[in-house]
Amino acid sequence: MTIKTRMLLLLTALTSTPTLALQENTKGLLPEVRLNSTNEDKNTETAYQSELMITKAENKAIDSLTRIISKKKGNPEEADLLFRLAELYMRRAKSGRFFDLNQNIKITKSNVIQQKAQVSLKSAIGIYNRIENEFPKYKDLDAVFFNNALAHQQTRQIERAKDLYNRLTREFPKSSLVPDGLLEVGEIYYNQQNFTVALEKFKAIEKYPKSKAYPYGIYKSAWCHYNLKNTDDGIKQLLAVVRQNQADATDPKKYNLRKEALRDLTLFVGETMPPDDLYTFFEKITTADELGDTMMGLASLYESHSRHKEISLFVKEFIEKHPDSPHAPKFFAKLIDNSETLKQRDTVISYLNKMSESCKLQINSECNSIFRRASLDISKKWWDIWLKNKKNTEFSHLTEQAFEILLSNDDLAKPDSKSRYAYAELLFQQDKFDKASDNYELVSHHKGIDKTLGHDALYGALFSIEKALDKKDDAVLTEKQKSLAERYLKEYPNGEHGTSIQYKLGFIFYKQQDFDTAVKYFTPLTTKTKYPEIKMKSEDLILDIYNIKKDYKSIQSFAKNVLKTTDAAARKQTLTKILEEAHYAQIQVDAADLPVEKRIDQLRSFASQHNVSKLGQDAFWQSISLAYSNGFDVQGADMSLDYIKQYPNDSKKLDSMKEATKAFIDAGQIKKGIITVRELARLDPKNSMKHLEMSCDLLRINNQLPEARGCYKGLFGITDKSKKPELLSKMVKTFKEGTQSPELESLENQILRENIEPYATRLLISKANALLENNKMTEAFNLSLKINSRPVDADIRAEARLIQAEVLEKEFFAQSVKARENKFAMVLSMKTEKMDKAYTAYSTTIKMSKTDRIQARALQGIDRLYAHYVESITNMPIPGSLTAEEQKGLRAELVKLTEPFLVKKTENLARLRKISSLSAADSQSINWSEFSPEKTIEPRVQFPSAQKLSHFIPSKFEIDSNGYSRLPASEKKCDAKAAPTAEVLGGCIQSKKFTEAETLAFKLSSIKETRATGLYYLSVLADKQAEYEKALWLIEKAMVLDPENSMINYQKGKVLYSVEGINSALPYFEKVLDMKKTSPELAIMNALKSFSDRDYITATEEFSRLTTDELYNYSLVELYVEATAQKGEAEEALKLSSKFLNSKPDNVDMWIEQARVFEIFVMNPNSAMNSYQKALAKSVKTDQKDWLKKKIEFLKTNKNSQITSYVGGN
Repeated sequence: MTIKTRMLLLLTALTSTPTLALQENTKGLLPEVRLNSTNEDKNTETAYQSELMITKAENKAIDSLTRIISKKKGNPEEADLLFRLAELYMRRAKSGRFFDLNQNIKITKSNVIQQKAQVSLKSAIGIYNRIENEFPKYKDLDAVFFNNALAHQQTRQIERAKDLYNRLTREFPKSSLVPDGLLEVGEIYYNQQNFTVALEKFKAIEKYPKSKAYPYGIYKSAWCHYNLKNTDDGIKQLLAVVRQNQADATDPKKYNLRKEALRDLTLFVGETMPPDDLYTFFEKITTADELGDTMMGLASLYESHSRHKEISLFVKEFIEKHPDSPHAPKFFAKLIDNSETLKQRDTVISYLNKMSESCKLQINSECNSIFRRASLDISKKWWDIWLKNKKNTEFSHLTEQAFEILLSNDDLAKPDSKSRYAYAELLFQQDKFDKASDNYELVSHHKGIDKTLGHDALYGALFSIEKALDKKDDAVLTEKQKSLAERYLKEYPNGEHGTSIQYKLGFIFYKQQDFDTAVKYFTPLTTKTKYPEIKMKSEDLILDIYNIKKDYKSIQSFAKNVLKTTDAAARKQTLTKILEEAHYAQIQVDAADLPVEKRIDQLRSFASQHNVSKLGQDAFWQSISLAYSNGFDVQGADMSLDYIKQYPNDSKKLDSMKEATKAFIDAGQIKKGIITVRELARLDPKNSMKHLEMSCDLLRINNQLPEARGCYKGLFGITDKSKKPELLSKMVKTFKEGTQSPELESLENQILRENIEPYATRLLISKANALLENNKMTEAFNLSLKINSRPVDADIRAEARLIQAEVLEKEFFAQSVKARENKFAMVLSMKTEKMDKAYTAYSTTIKMSKTDRIQARALQGIDRLYAHYVESITNMPIPGSLTAEEQKGLRAELVKLTEPFLVKKTENLARLRKISSLSAADSQSINWSEFSPEKTIEPRVQFPSAQKLSHFIPSKFEIDSNGYSRLPASEKKCDAKAAPTAEVLGGCIQSKKFTEAETLAFKLSSIKETRATGLYYLSVLADKQAEYEKALWLIEKAMVLDPENSMINYQKGKVLYSVEGINSALPYFEKVLDMKKTSPELAIMNALKSFSDRDYITATEEFSRLTTDELYNYSLVELYVEATAQKGEAEEALKLSSKFLNSKPDNVDMWIEQARVFEIFVMNPNSAMNSYQKALAKSVKTDQKDWLKKKIEFLKTNKNSQITSYVGGN
């Protein structure tokens, strides 16, 4: 009541006649605004522009009037002018309120100042107050009070407004504004809930029955009575308003007031009168039309007070007495609703049936719509209740009944499509999908229905089928689903659900494995950007179809296109993954027809393109595994390092680094191995010391000696005490042989000082060997003696005993056999004693040592002892004091004396052959001063040094039945970028382009299939650069891979010869010979061995295989000639000697050998003497020249005598 009354009075206040009493009846300065009832935006703009124009005009008027007032100061018109100015401000307050309400509307920019309503009102108040104070006799002061009160009221200055209204009624009792003032001030008291004073004010208006405020005063007084609990008096007042304002009144205000009074009567009477009397009461005071509204108001009132049981008393009476009334359907609906409130569901169904029958009899078309709405409303309510608890099937049955009532008499010509549609919805909610689909489909076939409803019905039929299929798989329903979907797409090509239905249709074909048709439906959907979910699902299904068909190329192509239209990060990530997986799968498919290298490249390329994804990581790892499993170990290792760098947190990094380290080391790529093993130490802290030591070892092997030494030093400071002796020994090895360094000396002293075994003993042996090589015999012997007293294994001390034997051997050799007659026996005894000591030392060495190398050296030493003893004794000078006959007899005795030693020499050689079949003992050097001129000089066997043995550079990697063939020395073609063929690699070595050769060799060693060959070349390169330990390390790795390869065995023998001596090398040379592989070097070894064994036939055969340059290079020409003569071909021997002398005429040894052949084998002393004279002319050695002179003199004096020799096989 309060809000409505306020609205009414506010409207009255703003439009009341008193407010405008003094204004002319004019439309103002502007023409009347015409509004468009159909365009609200246009109306707003028009009103806005109108208010702008009015405001502009008002501003001009205010400015003009203000200037006039300033000029009319004190003029009798001043009060009227001020009143007019105040009215202008009141008018502008109205515009201000309009702009306040539309302050967010931006239409046309204007430079008109839009003053707030409150500001204009306050300006008006100020003027009204001024008139009141300055012009108390002003003729329209009552209007000033009223308008001023109204302005104060609008600015919420209520008390001031009350005072002004009260002064108006008090000071101007005859003013026409008094009723309006009473109404306004009464309203203020009413709003302040001062109902008693308000009633006084409203009752006072009854004195002015002709005023417009009169009926409003009666109406308001009724409400005052009601609020003062005088309801009966209030009813009387309202009945008075109803009587005074008849239903046929032409004044809309009176009619509206009557309607308000009737409405309020329902409240007043409803609280006091029994419900049985209400119908009769209102029937008397209302028209038929008003009665229905009043009864409805009463029903609503009773509803608000929850008096539901009583509503039917007067509502049923109305329906019974006015069955054809337009209100009857509404009352049926009210009864239905009320019965539902009372939970009388059977009654609801009953009323629905009655209403249905009633509507059939009515012409009123609204009945059916109200019935329909009531049915649907109650159905919806029951429906909602049932949805909350589907176990309560009562409500689902009730709802169905309601719909069945509605649809039971459906007009087939004009079917109730919407109701049937709702019924279908209910059936759908009850999971009666088949029946729901049928009802939806019926609606979709209704002619003339709203297109939207037809669309929704068809979609509902389709969706219901889909739900039915979710419950059971039925081929018939599936075909119906396809039919409905195709119908939908045909009838509604742009339908709301067209996209989803097209997707579902495609999905049906997808499930039926009709993939081509499915793709036909899905493909257009991939461009539907308005439906991102369906677009995405269609894309996914197309991708899945391609995946089922294993069409990975189509997956990649399609996924790339989809990526171009996708912005969502997650989707991009998914598509990228699919693209990756398809790419990866395609690689696997293609792999079957590709070589391994290409497969690795493809996987590596894939990993590079997708380096941040898990699949890219897997591909990277697969490429590594593929490389390793197919023998591309170094490539796998290189990729492993990249993998660890790219994925530092991968759990496989330690194992991967171990594999990489092994691969580099196995391939001989030592520098890379050093890097990885150090990284391995970081990744594997538990074994870091072991890994770091390995890195030091690799530095040493790679001949990076200073770096290796520093590495060992670093470890030495942090390693366990038990490990330090070994590190000290390794540090010593980082100095080159023969190096003199305070640091080396300090290390050696530390080893000796701390008596670290076996390193100390080995170091002492090394020192003893150095003393021996420098001919410091006494020091070498004494040191060896000390070594032999050390508490170490006899096998280790054996080499020291060997040094003692070699010192004794030298003493034996140095023992002169020259003696006068009276000292001859003593000198012979001393020589024999010296031999015995040396022999004992060598024999002890053999017993102490378990090493073939040491035993072979000892046996070779014994062989030299025997050879020297036989030679020195048989050539022992005979004292000149003896007669010729005595001299001859003594010589014969001396020869007899040596015969047992020759037998022992043969036995010893047999023992040596068991250890080393190729072993050839070097002959002792000739002591020219003591050598008898009566004898000839047999050429000495000297094994060629390791450095003189050439490297075997094959012409091709493949071996045939004759073994490897050598690359011609003239071949020097080198191209590091070319494929590593034997020709190119050999050319680089022979042109001494070792860096390029190493690059090519690495290419071979990086692949398991050719690794042994690559390691062989790397060993040759290291050997050529005097990096013997590295060369040995590399060739040993090659031997592990190919132990029966003759070329590799030869290289190992050659390197061992450089590192440990000929005896260590011989087993490998022997193995090559056993393989029947030929080469100049092997021919030399076999020739020397055969010559030592007196197998001159074999020796000459082997010598004949060699070129002249090779024979000279290895100092074999004299042995060749000697072997030829020894096998009985003296003339051939002389031809050979002449050939060699023609090539090198300054060769003294060859002249002496030729002279020996003439003297011994041809027995031509003159020719022999001639050759000795040529030798004498060429010789530069004094002792040799002296012997040659004696020899020539001997031949001159004895050229008719028989010449004999006890050397060689003569």
